[in-house]
Amino acid sequence: MTRQEVKEMLMVLQAAYPNYNPQDKTIAVNTWYDMLCGYPAEKVNAAVKAYILSDTSGFAPSIGQIVEKMQLFCETETRELNEMAAWQLVLRAMRNSIYHAEEEFTKLPPVVQKAVVSPGQLREWAMSEDVDGTWMNVTQSNFMRTYRVEVARDKEMQKLSPDILKLISKTQNQNKISQPENKTLTVAEERKLAEQSATQLTGRLRVAYKRDTHFPAVQHAAVYHRL
Repeated sequence: MTRQEVKEMLMVLQAAYPNYNPQDKTIAVNTWYDMLCGYPAEKVNAAVKAYILSDTSGFAPSIGQIVEKMQLFCETETRELNEMAAWQLVLRAMRNSIYHAEEEFTKLPPVVQKAVVSPGQLREWAMSEDVDGTWMNVTQSNFMRTYRVEVARDKEMQKLSPDILKLISKTQNQNKISQPENKTLTVAEERKLAEQSATQLTGRLRVAYKRDTHFPAVQHAAVYHRL
Protein backbone atom coordinates (compact mmCIF):
# COMPACT_ATOMS: atom_id res chain seq x y z
CA MET A 1 0.00 0.00 0.00
CA THR A 2 1.45 3.36 -1.02
CA ARG A 3 1.38 6.56 1.01
CA GLN A 4 -1.03 8.10 -1.49
CA GLU A 5 -3.36 5.13 -1.10
CA VAL A 6 -3.24 5.59 2.67
CA LYS A 7 -4.25 9.24 2.25
CA GLU A 8 -7.18 8.22 0.07
CA MET A 9 -8.23 5.60 2.61
CA LEU A 10 -8.16 8.19 5.42
CA MET A 11 -10.28 10.50 3.25
CA VAL A 12 -12.87 7.71 3.01
CA LEU A 13 -12.84 7.38 6.80
CA GLN A 14 -13.24 11.15 7.11
CA ALA A 15 -16.25 11.06 4.81
CA ALA A 16 -17.84 8.22 6.77
CA TYR A 17 -16.91 9.64 10.19
CA PRO A 18 -17.02 13.48 10.18
CA ASN A 19 -15.75 13.55 13.78
CA TYR A 20 -12.53 11.76 12.79
CA ASN A 21 -9.91 14.46 13.41
CA PRO A 22 -6.27 13.61 14.29
CA GLN A 23 -4.43 16.51 15.91
CA ASP A 24 -1.45 16.02 13.58
CA LYS A 25 -2.54 14.72 10.18
CA THR A 26 1.02 14.16 8.97
CA ILE A 27 1.69 11.86 11.90
CA ALA A 28 -1.63 10.12 11.24
CA VAL A 29 -0.72 9.43 7.60
CA ASN A 30 2.80 8.34 8.51
CA THR A 31 1.58 5.99 11.24
CA TRP A 32 -1.14 4.36 9.14
CA TYR A 33 1.32 4.01 6.27
CA ASP A 34 4.00 2.52 8.52
CA MET A 35 1.53 -0.06 9.86
CA LEU A 36 -0.22 -0.95 6.59
CA CYS A 37 2.36 -0.45 3.84
CA GLY A 38 3.05 -4.20 3.74
CA TYR A 39 -0.55 -5.07 2.88
CA PRO A 40 -2.16 -4.93 -0.59
CA ALA A 41 -4.30 -1.80 -0.98
CA GLU A 42 -7.30 -3.78 -2.22
CA LYS A 43 -7.39 -5.86 0.98
CA VAL A 44 -7.06 -2.82 3.23
CA ASN A 45 -9.79 -0.95 1.35
CA ALA A 46 -12.06 -4.00 1.48
CA ALA A 47 -11.50 -4.20 5.26
CA VAL A 48 -12.28 -0.48 5.64
CA LYS A 49 -15.47 -0.90 3.62
CA ALA A 50 -16.48 -3.96 5.68
CA TYR A 51 -15.89 -2.04 8.91
CA ILE A 52 -17.94 0.99 7.80
CA LEU A 53 -20.83 -1.18 6.61
CA SER A 54 -20.97 -3.23 9.82
CA ASP A 55 -20.11 -0.52 12.38
CA THR A 56 -22.83 0.75 14.69
CA SER A 57 -20.60 2.58 17.19
CA GLY A 58 -20.17 5.74 15.11
CA PHE A 59 -16.41 5.77 15.77
CA ALA A 60 -13.66 5.43 13.16
CA PRO A 61 -11.64 2.21 13.31
CA SER A 62 -8.20 1.77 14.80
CA ILE A 63 -5.42 0.20 12.74
CA GLY A 64 -5.81 -3.03 14.68
CA GLN A 65 -9.53 -3.22 13.84
CA ILE A 66 -8.77 -2.94 10.13
CA VAL A 67 -6.14 -5.68 10.40
CA GLU A 68 -8.66 -7.82 12.28
CA LYS A 69 -11.12 -7.43 9.42
CA MET A 70 -8.45 -8.59 6.97
CA GLN A 71 -7.79 -11.59 9.21
CA LEU A 72 -11.47 -12.54 9.02
CA PHE A 73 -11.15 -12.64 5.24
CA CYS A 74 -8.23 -15.08 5.58
CA GLU A 75 -10.16 -17.28 8.01
CA THR A 76 -13.06 -17.46 5.56
CA GLU A 77 -10.73 -18.56 2.78
CA THR A 78 -8.92 -21.19 4.89
CA ARG A 79 -11.15 -22.72 7.54
CA GLU A 80 -9.21 -24.31 10.38
CA LEU A 81 -9.57 -27.89 11.59
CA ASN A 82 -11.25 -28.34 14.93
CA GLU A 83 -9.29 -30.11 17.67
CA MET A 84 -10.88 -33.52 17.18
CA ALA A 85 -10.41 -33.46 13.41
CA ALA A 86 -6.74 -32.55 13.92
CA TRP A 87 -6.31 -35.40 16.41
CA GLN A 88 -7.86 -37.86 13.94
CA LEU A 89 -5.22 -36.86 11.39
CA VAL A 90 -2.52 -37.51 13.98
CA LEU A 91 -3.99 -40.94 14.83
CA ARG A 92 -3.99 -41.86 11.15
CA ALA A 93 -0.36 -40.75 10.84
CA MET A 94 0.65 -42.70 13.96
CA ARG A 95 -0.48 -46.01 12.43
CA ASN A 96 2.33 -45.83 9.90
CA SER A 97 4.95 -43.90 11.86
CA ILE A 98 7.13 -46.63 13.38
CA TYR A 99 9.08 -46.87 10.11
CA HIS A 100 7.68 -43.93 8.09
CA ALA A 101 7.35 -41.09 10.61
CA GLU A 102 9.03 -38.49 8.39
CA GLU A 103 6.74 -39.25 5.46
CA GLU A 104 3.60 -39.16 7.63
CA PHE A 105 4.70 -35.96 9.35
CA THR A 106 5.01 -34.12 6.03
CA LYS A 107 1.41 -35.07 5.16
CA LEU A 108 0.03 -33.22 8.18
CA PRO A 109 -1.17 -29.59 7.84
CA PRO A 110 1.43 -27.05 9.05
CA VAL A 111 -0.44 -26.09 12.24
CA VAL A 112 -0.85 -29.78 13.15
CA GLN A 113 2.87 -30.31 12.55
CA LYS A 114 3.61 -27.52 15.02
CA ALA A 115 1.44 -29.20 17.64
CA VAL A 116 3.10 -32.59 17.07
CA VAL A 117 6.55 -30.90 17.01
CA SER A 118 8.54 -33.51 15.03
CA PRO A 119 8.55 -36.86 13.21
CA GLY A 120 10.37 -38.23 16.25
CA GLN A 121 7.33 -37.47 18.39
CA LEU A 122 5.08 -39.30 15.95
CA ARG A 123 7.39 -42.32 16.06
CA GLU A 124 7.48 -42.27 19.86
CA TRP A 125 3.68 -42.18 20.04
CA ALA A 126 3.40 -45.00 17.48
CA MET A 127 5.70 -47.22 19.56
CA SER A 128 3.94 -46.55 22.87
CA GLU A 129 1.75 -49.27 24.38
CA ASP A 130 -1.63 -48.13 25.68
CA VAL A 131 -2.29 -50.87 28.22
CA ASP A 132 -5.29 -49.39 30.06
CA GLY A 133 -6.31 -46.57 27.77
CA THR A 134 -4.84 -43.89 30.04
CA TRP A 135 -1.88 -43.07 27.80
CA MET A 136 -4.09 -42.37 24.78
CA ASN A 137 -6.39 -40.09 26.77
CA VAL A 138 -3.48 -38.13 28.23
CA THR A 139 -1.73 -37.84 24.86
CA GLN A 140 -4.92 -36.69 23.16
CA SER A 141 -5.55 -34.09 25.86
CA ASN A 142 -1.99 -32.77 25.67
CA PHE A 143 -2.11 -32.60 21.88
CA MET A 144 -5.41 -30.72 21.83
CA ARG A 145 -4.13 -28.20 24.37
CA THR A 146 -0.99 -27.62 22.28
CA TYR A 147 -3.05 -27.44 19.10
CA ARG A 148 -5.26 -24.70 20.56
CA VAL A 149 -2.14 -22.67 21.38
CA GLU A 150 -0.75 -23.11 17.86
CA VAL A 151 -4.06 -22.14 16.22
CA ALA A 152 -4.24 -19.00 18.38
CA ARG A 153 -0.64 -18.17 17.49
CA ASP A 154 -1.36 -18.63 13.78
CA LYS A 155 -4.26 -16.18 14.07
CA GLU A 156 -1.92 -13.62 15.61
CA MET A 157 0.56 -14.22 12.79
CA GLN A 158 -2.16 -13.56 10.21
CA LYS A 159 -2.57 -10.07 11.66
CA LEU A 160 1.03 -9.16 10.81
CA SER A 161 1.91 -7.49 7.53
CA PRO A 162 4.02 -9.45 5.01
CA ASP A 163 7.12 -7.31 5.68
CA ILE A 164 7.03 -8.15 9.41
CA LEU A 165 6.51 -11.84 8.60
CA LYS A 166 9.56 -11.76 6.34
CA LEU A 167 11.61 -10.24 9.16
CA ILE A 168 10.47 -12.95 11.58
CA SER A 169 11.18 -15.67 9.02
CA LYS A 170 14.65 -14.25 8.42
CA THR A 171 15.37 -14.27 12.16
CA GLN A 172 14.16 -17.87 12.49
CA ASN A 173 16.34 -18.96 9.57
CA GLN A 174 19.36 -17.30 11.14
CA ASN A 175 18.67 -19.20 14.38
CA LYS A 176 18.54 -22.47 12.44
CA ILE A 177 21.88 -21.74 10.75
CA SER A 178 23.50 -21.05 14.13
CA GLN A 179 22.47 -24.48 15.45
CA PRO A 180 24.84 -27.48 15.05
CA GLU A 181 23.88 -29.37 11.88
CA ASN A 182 25.03 -32.85 12.86
CA LYS A 183 23.44 -33.06 16.29
CA THR A 184 20.40 -35.35 16.53
CA LEU A 185 17.94 -33.98 19.06
CA THR A 186 15.81 -36.14 21.29
CA VAL A 187 12.06 -35.63 21.27
CA ALA A 188 12.27 -33.79 24.60
CA GLU A 189 14.99 -31.49 23.22
CA GLU A 190 12.95 -30.83 20.06
CA ARG A 191 9.88 -29.90 22.11
CA LYS A 192 11.94 -27.63 24.37
CA LEU A 193 13.44 -25.90 21.32
CA ALA A 194 9.97 -25.44 19.80
CA GLU A 195 8.67 -23.93 23.04
CA GLN A 196 11.61 -21.51 23.19
CA SER A 197 11.00 -20.41 19.59
CA ALA A 198 7.31 -19.92 20.32
CA THR A 199 8.12 -17.77 23.36
CA GLN A 200 10.49 -15.59 21.31
CA LEU A 201 7.89 -15.25 18.54
CA THR A 202 5.18 -14.22 21.01
CA GLY A 203 7.50 -11.50 22.31
CA ARG A 204 8.04 -10.18 18.80
CA LEU A 205 4.29 -10.14 18.19
CA ARG A 206 3.72 -8.06 21.33
CA VAL A 207 6.36 -5.54 20.21
CA ALA A 208 4.78 -5.27 16.76
CA TYR A 209 1.31 -4.64 18.16
CA LYS A 210 2.41 -2.06 20.69
CA ARG A 211 2.90 0.24 17.70
CA ASP A 212 -0.78 0.02 16.76
CA THR A 213 -2.25 3.49 17.40
CA HIS A 214 -5.83 4.74 17.33
CA PHE A 215 -6.41 8.25 16.04
CA PRO A 216 -9.71 10.16 16.50
CA ALA A 217 -10.83 11.60 12.84
CA VAL A 218 -10.31 14.07 9.97
CA GLN A 219 -12.25 17.27 9.37
CA HIS A 220 -11.18 18.21 5.85
CA ALA A 221 -10.13 15.73 3.15
CA ALA A 222 -8.16 18.43 1.37
CA VAL A 223 -5.63 18.45 4.22
CA TYR A 224 -4.36 15.01 3.19
CA HIS A 225 -3.51 16.20 -0.33
CA ARG A 226 -0.98 18.61 1.15
CA LEU A 227 0.83 15.92 3.18
